[in-house]
Amino acid sequence: MVIAAGAGGALIAPSTAGAQDYGPNTCRQGYVWREARAGDLVCVTPQTRADTADDNALAPGRTLPNGYCKQGYVWREAWGSDDLTCVTPQTRAQARYDNSRADDRRLAVRLWVTTENGTLKVSGDHFNVNGQVRLVFSGAVSKSWTITATRHSGYAGGSFGFVPGFTGPCAPGNPNAQVRAIDLTSGRRTAAVPFVYCVRFD
Repeated sequence: MVIAAGAGGALIAPSTAGAQDYGPNTCRQGYVWREARAGDLVCVTPQTRADTADDNALAPGRTLPNGYCKQGYVWREAWGSDDLTCVTPQTRAQARYDNSRADDRRLAVRLWVTTENGTLKVSGDHFNVNGQVRLVFSGAVSKSWTITATRHSGYAGGSFGFVPGFTGPCAPGNPNAQVRAIDLTSGRRTAAVPFVYCVRFD
């Protein structure tokens, strides 16, 4: 069984002063929006954003009257063929690379719960890499753990798979507990994910 939830709710005890929550488009620590145009929310390094602003300002001097680029420049194409800003070939390659890494750099903070042979496992991804994550259980069980989200192949950003030790066979029933995850670097938290908590009877 798999139960999942995306990000939601208010901020809780962020450890980074001034951290702001921009929803699922919030960038992981160390990244900012590129803003090559209004609505460009691809997460890039601060240097790339500064370079992008410079390229936008310099574009008129790199563009021929017919709209094509002067020799040595190419269209940036940061959002496809609509982006006709003239930049160096290296800058266009960087834009394509940043686009390919966009999902990995978003702080979408996802959480899901699975059970196998009576063992509960709490997993998540899209957290800050090597950042601490607090798992808060409530309802029929009241516990919390602080773990570290690290790199795992196939998962975006920092991720984890945590087994809290709620094991043992139990009768099927309605969810009576829930868990949420808090990215302590940014303060972003997931929505609560319900699950069935039971005690051993064997």
